[in-house]
Amino acid sequence: MKAIIFDKFGDSSVLNTSDITLPDLNNDEVTVAIAFTSVNPVDAKIRAGHLVEMLSHKLPIVPGWDVAGKVTAVGSAISSFKVGDEVYAYARKAEVHDGTYAEFINLSESAVALKPSTLQLSAAAAIPLVGLTAYQSLFNTADLKKGETVFITAGAGGVGSLAIQFAKVQGATVITTASSKNHDYLKTLGADHTIDYTKGNVVESVRKIAPQGVDVVFDASGGDSLDEAWLTIKKGGRLVSIVQPPDENKARDLGVQATFVFVEPSGAELTVIAQLIDAKKVKTPTINIRSVKEAAKAQDENEQRKTQGKVVLAIDF
Repeated sequence: MKAIIFDKFGDSSVLNTSDITLPDLNNDEVTVAIAFTSVNPVDAKIRAGHLVEMLSHKLPIVPGWDVAGKVTAVGSAISSFKVGDEVYAYARKAEVHDGTYAEFINLSESAVALKPSTLQLSAAAAIPLVGLTAYQSLFNTADLKKGETVFITAGAGGVGSLAIQFAKVQGATVITTASSKNHDYLKTLGADHTIDYTKGNVVESVRKIAPQGVDVVFDASGGDSLDEAWLTIKKGGRLVSIVQPPDENKARDLGVQATFVFVEPSGAELTVIAQLIDAKKVKTPTINIRSVKEAAKAQDENEQRKTQGKVVLAIDF
């Protein structure tokens, strides 16, 4: 099969098209013919070698973790899927090696879900990584409850835009940050309060809305935004970051729980997300479809934040 690979770490010039062999199918796996994948910031970080201390890598590497396509084969132990099913998945494995910028991939049954019935495969490919990141952060880690207030940084981003909607489905009050041009968009997603992080003091703005502090902070920005976010949370609250591990000493001093989340594959949770999408309770990101043959350019533009919505790559070698 054809795939985009890299056999050394570096900039986007290390990416090239190659013919590779699909591994043998295990009993508990399905083979997916990939119709679309998507570009995430983590793709460039892996390509540059920034995650080698965090995850096991094996060169050459096929990048990409999002997938939407059709099942073409099932292992002998598979009962949930059949050939022809249209599925989607977050395809991260224990070792960074087999990714989704390719024609096929073998995936564990537990990582795969039927795609939302109301979405084309192209739109479904934009959901798994960002959707699971938001879902696991808010519910599995922060345990967000009905009636609580959550402060979500970078609300207009791929993860933030879904986190806002998940929080509203849960019955929470949502405060979020974005530049003023995105405020109307965030209100259509359900955000109760939008703050322009480029103007004024974000901490003061949040505290005017929630004088006692918020119950949950969901940090999708890191850096200075995370530094500010600490000051918005009430004692006994919960902070979750998907960008950098929070300072444990600061958490202890402030009397809050703080956790770093690195998303895990889950077909079961993707099934829940699909149900929310099909019920019109969650809107999906705008997608910009490109050819997988433009993967290098797409990664560069994603790194430079020159893209609008989610960049989806058609597997059209």
